[in-house]
This record gives sequence, structure tokens and C-alpha cells, in this order.
Amino acid sequence: MILSKVLNKIFSSRVFYMLFSLLVAIALWMYVEINVNQEKTYPVQDIPIVFRNKEVLTDRGLLISSYSPQTVTLEFDCAPSVAARLSSQTLSVEIDLASITMTGTRPLSYVIIYPSDVTRESISAVRQFVDRVSVVVDRLLDWQVQVSVDYRGGTASDDLIADAAIYDPQTIIVSGPEDVVTKIKSANVQIPRERLSSTFTDDLGFVLLDENDTELDENTLMMVTPNPDTIHVTIPIRQMKDVPLSIALMYGAGATDQNTNVICEPSYIKVAGDPDAIRDFNIITLGTVDLTRSRDVMTTEAFPIIVPNYLTNLSGETEATATVEVLGLDVDYYSTSNLHVINTPPVYRAEVRSQSLDVWIRGRREDLNQISIENIRVVADLTNMRAGTSRVLAKVHVDGIDADVGAVGEYRITVTLLSDEP
Repeated sequence: MILSKVLNKIFSSRVFYMLFSLLVAIALWMYVEINVNQEKTYPVQDIPIVFRNKEVLTDRGLLISSYSPQTVTLEFDCAPSVAARLSSQTLSVEIDLASITMTGTRPLSYVIIYPSDVTRESISAVRQFVDRVSVVVDRLLDWQVQVSVDYRGGTASDDLIADAAIYDPQTIIVSGPEDVVTKIKSANVQIPRERLSSTFTDDLGFVLLDENDTELDENTLMMVTPNPDTIHVTIPIRQMKDVPLSIALMYGAGATDQNTNVICEPSYIKVAGDPDAIRDFNIITLGTVDLTRSRDVMTTEAFPIIVPNYLTNLSGETEATATVEVLGLDVDYYSTSNLHVINTPPVYRAEVRSQSLDVWIRGRREDLNQISIENIRVVADLTNMRAGTSRVLAKVHVDGIDADVGAVGEYRITVTLLSDEP
């Protein structure tokens, strides 16, 4: 009973609580000193190497082609709280390249870059497993490389054709070690599409190939820098089409679409163009044949084959021959002196110097049999004629015959234009 009262008095006293608190504080301090703030050795592996003043090296026409080791390992004597902020993600080592002026291999020291929340004073010791990095310095070369684009993916249908690729630029510059870039032969662009149905356009990357057409390995690629790094590529897709050739005819003198036969050789050509542009392009008219210009039943004339600029002539023929035959007609010959002029200019008078003119009249035999010399009349139009004597184009008329007959060929008469002014 007495002991219980004594203990209650002790535990409830202020002095006891002060002494107890002091003991707890001492225990906590000892725990921290022993378990938290006590320094230990902490290794950190795979710390990256960072190069400073690389642009200075580039200005001197040099570059780092390789270095060893690729990372470093460091040991730190520090408290656990500091070690918790040290890792390969927060640490780096820096090498200054400003002093390098020539090619070669050289060992370079580095500086440790700590995270912003760690001071050097918080670390009592640092041990470096490698105190220098071996750096290989090569000559930097800008090497021109030819770009190649080879599309072999085909088209969506047989009437489509894939033209040669159009691409820009056609060469690129690859910068890197001289002994590496000089082995690069080409930059090959791969088209990621097949069976194209319309023109393909895109900015695409490329693979660098050596002299054996082998793609550069990943380690070699890390040494070179291409400029630019994409190529603008267009694969034109055009539609092919067989387009017939045609001749326009000027009928007359008995020749009509019913008794005229036209043969073109070739009869058609194959063209190619944008599908939208070629859709309504269905015929090529080579030229015009005036059926009243020739007395022959059959005439042959050569014409150039001209296609619009937006189309390509795949057949290759540049000239066609048109043969025109007029069927079932005859030609009769007449010599007439029935020569006249019209539209004589004011203050002038005209004198026809030709005495007669030989003309040929074409038509069906039953219609020609109705014609006599009195039906033939020749008229020359003197509009805009100047004073003097000229061979003037004349038109032959067949009067009084209700039939499809007419003169064939070209006719001229000689006319003198005299002034009536005193």
C-alpha cells in the first residue's frame, strides 16, 4: 500500500516526465546516429557520360566517333539519406571537349555532376573505378549521298500504271566520321503501300546502304547525321486508255457521210493520264479533209498525232495516215468561158483576162448526165483586191440542177483591176 502510493507520487510528478522525455530523446538520437546518419559506402553503376562543347568540336571539323567505357561506376561514402538521391538517373559525368584540336585517341578526365539537391560537402569520399575515358576523335565529313526510290508495289487494276517516282531532294548530306560516311552509297526510300489506285504523296524516311547495298547497323547509324531526314516522294498513278483516231470531213460535190469511207492507220493509240483527266478523253481528231479539194476518188494524207500535255502517248506513234475514199461517184470535165467577178472595189473596174477555165464536176452518174456547159458558172470575189493583175480564187457553180453535184479542186482566174478615176 505504501509502495503503491510512492510509485503514484513518482509517476505523477513533473520531474519524472522531464526525465522520461529526456531519456526518449537520447534514445531517438542514438538510433538516428547509428541507423540513419551513419555513413556507408554506396556504389552507383551505369552513370552516363555527357560531352560539353561538342559544337566547338564540330566547328573545327571534328567529332567523337567512339569512346570507352560507355558509362562509369562510382562509389560514394555518405549517409543513407544522401545515397537515396544518388542514381544513374540523377548523376552524370561531364567531359569538356574544348581543348581538342586534332584527330586521335586520347584519355580525358571527367567532372561529376550531382543532382541539385545534393552538395559535394554531404559526401565524405568518392572513388572512381575509371578516372579517364578513352575518346576517339575523327575528322568530320559532309558526304553527299544519292537518294533512290524504287516502287514495285503494283497497281490496283490492270488499266493503271505506276510512273517513276518523283522525289525531292535527290541527294542528301550525311555528316560523320570520314571512314564511315565514305562507305555510304545511297539513301533508299521504301514505299509503305502496295496496289495503289491513286497518286501517292508523302514525306518518308530512308535507310542508308553501303557499297554492298547492305543497311548500316545501329552502331554505325549512331555516328552519322543525315540532312534532311525525310524525302518528299510522289508515285504518280495514271490510267491507261485506248483512244481512237479520227478525221473531220468537209463534205460536198456529191460526197456525204453515206458514201465516204475513212481508214486511219493506226486506228487508235494508247494514252495514259490522271484518271479524272482521262475519263472524258474519248477521241483524237487528227485534222480536217476537204472532200472538194481533190478530183481523186481516194486520197491519202499524213497527220501528226498530237495529245494534250497532261497525257502521255504510250504507243509511241507520232504520225497517222488517213485514207479517204468516196464511193459511187464519177467526175466529168468541162471547159467554160462563163467567167464573172463580184464585189469589185469602188472606183475600180475589173477585166477578166482568162478566156476559159477547165473544171471537174463530181456526182452520181445519173446526176452528171443532166449537166451541160450552160450550167457551169465561175465567179471570183474581188473583195479587198488591190489594183493590178492577180490570179484570184474562183468558185464554180452548177446552176439549174437539183442534185448533189459540185466542182472538185481549186480554181483561179486572172483578173486585172483598173482605176476609173481620171
